[in-house]
Amino acid sequence: MKRAVVNSRLIRWRADTGGNIAIIFALALIPILAIAGVAIDTQVTLTQKNKVQAVIDSAVIFGARSMQDGASREDVAKDVDAYVTALLKQQSPSLDCTRVALEYKDDAQDISASIFCSQPTTLSNVIGQRKMDFRVGSGSTYGIGKVDVAFVFDVSGSMGSSGKMADLKAAALDAVETLLPPSYDAAKSDDVRLAMTSYDTMVNAGDYFKAVTNENKTRTYSGTYMINSAPCLRWRYGECVRWTSVPSVSTKTITNTCVKERIGAQAFTDAGPGPSAWLESAVPTLRGDGQWSEETCNDIGPLPLTDSRSSLKSYINNLDDFRSTAGHMGVAWGWYLISPKWDSVWPSASKPLPYDEPDAAKAIIMMTDGEFNSYFSSGQGNSFDQAKKLCDAAKAEHIVIYTVAFQAPQQGQDILNYCATSTAHAFTPENGQQLKDAYTMIAKSISDLRITY
Repeated sequence: MKRAVVNSRLIRWRADTGGNIAIIFALALIPILAIAGVAIDTQVTLTQKNKVQAVIDSAVIFGARSMQDGASREDVAKDVDAYVTALLKQQSPSLDCTRVALEYKDDAQDISASIFCSQPTTLSNVIGQRKMDFRVGSGSTYGIGKVDVAFVFDVSGSMGSSGKMADLKAAALDAVETLLPPSYDAAKSDDVRLAMTSYDTMVNAGDYFKAVTNENKTRTYSGTYMINSAPCLRWRYGECVRWTSVPSVSTKTITNTCVKERIGAQAFTDAGPGPSAWLESAVPTLRGDGQWSEETCNDIGPLPLTDSRSSLKSYINNLDDFRSTAGHMGVAWGWYLISPKWDSVWPSASKPLPYDEPDAAKAIIMMTDGEFNSYFSSGQGNSFDQAKKLCDAAKAEHIVIYTVAFQAPQQGQDILNYCATSTAHAFTPENGQQLKDAYTMIAKSISDLRITY
C-alpha cells in the first residue's frame, strides 16, 4: 500500500511541467529584456544625436559669422565650444560630450565642426552596455549663396503720415547694406541680386510697360457722350428746359505706365506676358459731362535684379506715397521680378535664376502699413482674396516669403501672416526702430550660411 502511494506521487511529479516552464521563461526573459532595452536606448540615443546635430549646425553658422566679423580662429573655437556646451546642458543634460573640434581650410572660407558624445543607457545595462557613443559633424561655407530677392514696398497714401516713409527708407537701406555690404565683390562672391517694386492703387511698370501689356505708354482713347443740341424739345416760361440729346465723340491721349491686376486664366500665375497673357493697362474713363478721369499710380517703375548698391539705394530714396493699397499687385510683381518665366521681360543681367538652380534661393519681402483695399476685377475676388491665391502659388514654387506689417491694422496683419512662409517669417513692427530691426533680421536670415554635411 505504501509503495503504491509513493509510485503514484512520483508519477504526478514527473507529469507536472509547470516548474519547467517557469524556469524556461525566466531564462528567456534576460535576452528579451536585453533586446528591448537596446531598442529603447538606441531610439533615445538617435533622438539625442538629432538634437546635437541641430546644435552643431547652428554652431558652425555662429562661428562662421564671427569669422566674417573679424574674430580670430582661437576666439571662434572658444566661443563655439561655449555655445555648444551651453545649449547641450540645457537641451540634453544627460549627455557626456567632448569639446568641439573645429577645422578650417587654408583660405579660411570653410569651417567644420565635430563632437563625440556618450548617452548613458538604462535597460541595456542588463547585458553590460552602460553607454552608447556617437559622433556628429557639420560644416559651413560662409558667405552668401545664390539668391534672388524681391523687395515689395507699400507706398500708399498712409505711408506719408507719422514719418513712416522715412522709417521705411532707413530700414530698407540697412537691409541693402546687410545683403550687399561695401566689401561685396560680385566677381568673387556667389550671386546676390536684389530687385525692388512698389505698389499703391496699381503698379507702375515703368520701362517694361510695353513688354508686359503690348501697348505704348502714350496712347489715345475715344468715347461717346451725349450733349444738348437743337431743336428744343420742351419750353418753359420762354426758356428751353429740354434739348435734343445727340452723341458727341471725345478723345483722350494719356502717357502713363500704370498696370492693373492680371485677369483670366493666368491671373494667379507667373506665366510670362504674351498673347492671352498680357497685363491690363490703366484706362481713362469718359464721364457724362465729356471730361475724362485718368487712372494713375506712383512714378517709380520696378528695378529688376541687380547687385548695384547705388541703383538700389537710389530706388529707395525716391519712394513717395500715393493713393490706396492694392496689396495683391505688390505680391504679384514681387513674384514676377524673380520668376524665370519672365526672362523675356527683364534685361540679360537681371534674368532670374531657374527654379531648380542648385544651391540657390528665392525670396520676397512683402511690406504694408494698411489694409488691402484696392482692386479692379471684382470677378476675381477682393485684394485680400487675390493676395492669398498669389501667395499660395508663389510658395508652391518654393519661394520664401517674408512679411512686414508696419503699424498695420488687423486685416493687413492677417493677410501678411497668411502669406508668410512661417510665423518666424512674419514681422509686425510698431515703430521705426522695430522696422529697422525687422529688415535687418530678414536680411541676415536670407544671407544665412548654407550647411554642408
